Amino acid sequence: MVAKITNGGKGSCIGLVQYLEKESQGNWFTHDKGNINAIQVVTGIDANRKHLGQQDDKYYQVILSPSQSELNHLGNDLQKLEAFTKSTMDQYAGQFGKGIKSADLVWFAKIEQARSFSHTDKAVQQQQRVEGESKEGPQTHVHIIVSRTEDLTRYKEQKEAGIIERKHPLKLSPATNHRMTTQGAVQGGFDRTAFKQATEQQFDRQFGYDRPLTQTFHYANTLQKGSQEERLALRLEALKQQPNHLSWEQSKDKVQETKRELPQHKSKEDLSL
Repeated sequence: MVAKITNGGKGSCIGLVQYLEKESQGNWFTHDKGNINAIQVVTGIDANRKHLGQQDDKYYQVILSPSQSELNHLGNDLQKLEAFTKSTMDQYAGQFGKGIKSADLVWFAKIEQARSFSHTDKAVQQQQRVEGESKEGPQTHVHIIVSRTEDLTRYKEQKEAGIIERKHPLKLSPATNHRMTTQGAVQGGFDRTAFKQATEQQFDRQFGYDRPLTQTFHYANTLQKGSQEERLALRLEALKQQPNHLSWEQSKDKVQETKRELPQHKSKEDLSL
């Protein structure tokens, strides 16, 4: 499961919405309703920007990309993926540490079922694929547009009812560098790493998915950012989970030899085993 948050948009979201209408028109949904059209999405996001400056981000895009293994586990069921999206947006709201839920945000999601190769894909760069060519297998994924400002209508209703006392509505940026701070001018924050892990764990709980170590965010993140020792230890742990684990247990000399070589190499070394 890849959960990605893109750079924010500083103007109207109309361009992004129009782009996301390329596969099918309409069929947007949010936490409490479906069958939403593009005009309603643009109006909902663009009108919800009180107290934001001209150069402030007005909205963000969250992209949820299940692996083909995860999609097969769901039977590529779009209703299940919609339910997961709603759960994920509760995780998103919770990461700010403000005691809010998905219903306190303005967001709209759209499910797409196709992907094509782009110029950034390694296969295209190596001339193994052509840009624009459709990718094989299940490619279902979700695009979510979420306003930076909390739901102004809900904020006003709760303030008038005395449920909340905040003078101004919350401005919620997943791009902040603050990570759940409890002191200083800015409290709360957003931990993007924690969000990605929470999204993965939510999928596993919600659908009873038995996730192999090699499919975890922790595994991918460690291989990319961990030390040589951490990467090697994780690869060895992954090997122990493979069906042919016994053959590796019987090759202890090879494992020990690899460990002895570690201090002589830097982080760019290929640790593929």
